[in-house]
Amino acid sequence: MFDFKNRDFDILLLGLVLIVAGVGVLAVYNSSSIFSLETYNNSMRFLKLHVIHLVVGIALMVILMHLKPVFIRNLVYPGYLLGLALLVIVLIPDIGKEVGGGRRWLSIWGFSFQPSEFCKYMLIIYIAHFLFKKEGKMDNFWIGLFSPLLAGGAYVGLILAGPDLGTSFVVLAILFIMLFVGGAKLRYLLSIGIGAVALLALAIMNESYRMERIMSFLDPWKDPLGSGYQAVQSFMAFGLGGIYGSGLGNSSQKLLFLPQAHTDFVFSIIGEEFGFIGVVTLIGLFLLIFVRCVRISMRAEDPFSRYMVFGFTTLITLQAALNMGVAVGLFPTTGLTLPLVSYGGSSLVSTLAAFGIILSVSRFSTGKR
Repeated sequence: MFDFKNRDFDILLLGLVLIVAGVGVLAVYNSSSIFSLETYNNSMRFLKLHVIHLVVGIALMVILMHLKPVFIRNLVYPGYLLGLALLVIVLIPDIGKEVGGGRRWLSIWGFSFQPSEFCKYMLIIYIAHFLFKKEGKMDNFWIGLFSPLLAGGAYVGLILAGPDLGTSFVVLAILFIMLFVGGAKLRYLLSIGIGAVALLALAIMNESYRMERIMSFLDPWKDPLGSGYQAVQSFMAFGLGGIYGSGLGNSSQKLLFLPQAHTDFVFSIIGEEFGFIGVVTLIGLFLLIFVRCVRISMRAEDPFSRYMVFGFTTLITLQAALNMGVAVGLFPTTGLTLPLVSYGGSSLVSTLAAFGIILSVSRFSTGKR
């Protein structure tokens, strides 16, 4: 089950992950201190909770670093069923915790967590196993597309019922990307993809708040004090930061001007305090993480590990790109956190756990040097 003798991990990837997580600690404190003081009369509240989640996440990452990848493969089906059960349970009234109009949280023994943050990685592990088992048969519609989309669609539908459109979109996108890489025919994927886009458009039009987000994304200045407020304040943060930034701790937008500054828009505060140079540096760190993970995926000793690491890497990278894109106005507000950086215990712990599995795979990569 565990292998403590082989310690040939990808040290550079481990270092990069810890550096970005360290940036997250700094960013969470800078962006949340005023809001925390005003709301809870304690400027350190979010920082303390973030550090606790970080310690738990790092401990889990270290444990998973020493777990043999074959053991993870043996838990594919129980893991998939557990994820499905959690996504169902969270929707049950009086069990699932409703926050901000969405029923996405479970509370156990006083600890709250968001099941979808963990379940999206469970689904990737399941799809990686499926691609491994069905190699050479993926060009068949019923085997290569219908079956995995049915399994993945159950997750997407339950997450969407949360409702959580941002996470469901990311999970669906990763599912399609993994199937394409696994050998599914492009014409099948395009056909299903068009249908998925139509359903997504319907889901947006059926909810007024989603349509409002789209309209404010297209023209945030039309209602700068209403639906476009977050976007406008985010733009102002980047504008105030300029090239070199206003300096550590000198953000003005964190003074209750920019809502959700420590979660969805932490990238904006980084842009204000560290400027264009800080933004490019953080993007560079994520790109280095992406390159190291792709390298591990390509050199994995078995197809299952290769697909799994590829799925994890794509998910983390896509979520980071979407969060940054929302902050600079490239995408509508999605509610997705910036991996390793934003405040959010479930996201932080699950992401570090994923990196623990990636580092475990790196020990058995071929041609490491």
